[in-house]
Amino acid sequence: MKNVLGVAAVVLGLLAGCGVQPDAGNEYVGKWDGVNNKSSMVIERNGSSFMIRYTGPGMIGELETKNFPGMLKDGLLQMTREGFPVPLAIDKASGNLTDGDHEFKRAN
Repeated sequence: MKNVLGVAAVVLGLLAGCGVQPDAGNEYVGKWDGVNNKSSMVIERNGSSFMIRYTGPGMIGELETKNFPGMLKDGLLQMTREGFPVPLAIDKASGNLTDGDHEFKRAN
């Protein structure tokens, strides 16, 4: 009986480690303000994925908000903008979020 319980515990542990952890990506969630511009991002959970609400200058210069779906891929949050994947990463040195072109600092 001890062997059966031991094997069951190991199997459950392995299964739990294979799936996406429920708090994976929490470091991205929140409001982020542009470091060198007037843009901002709000990143929210959207079920098992994320919703990224980007506010920045539009075509005529006025601020507008666009919503982009996001999901974790290889430990990075990735959003799809204009049909192309855009990875978002948090710089461990500064704590700032970057998409490669823009940098954001945590607002909350």
